[in-house]
Amino acid sequence: RHRGPEPDRDPALRDLIEELLHHPRPKVRLHAHRTSRAVLDRQTYLHHTSVLLHDPQPEVVRTAIRTLSHARWAPAIPALTGLLEHPHPTVRGAAAEGLTVMGPPSVPALRHAAAHARPDRRSPYTELLAQIARGAADGQGP
Repeated sequence: RHRGPEPDRDPALRDLIEELLHHPRPKVRLHAHRTSRAVLDRQTYLHHTSVLLHDPQPEVVRTAIRTLSHARWAPAIPALTGLLEHPHPTVRGAAAEGLTVMGPPSVPALRHAAAHARPDRRSPYTELLAQIARGAADGQGP
């Protein structure tokens, strides 16, 4: 039982929440995520949020993208870059917005993805790179 303002350090709780993030019911996954935020340390919470980047529901993925990008959690950058090819337009748009929010730290992953993308699929990466460069030139970096 968790008491007090300090994050809970019980590995069994952390593992249980991680398991519940893969539960078939979306409400259970979202409740586990909220619980993670309330009782675990920030890094564990952000790791749990990154698990939701692979959720089957686009709105859950969109929320995870926003959380991770506004936290500027660099370990999420490769996954966010990969989501630029997601089949759902909501997810693709959120990933693009999230990488823009992350700013210059996103550049290496975007360059790598652009270099390995087919020529007809490069534009999302190059457009974001240009947008991030404009933001950095305007002093809008993180």
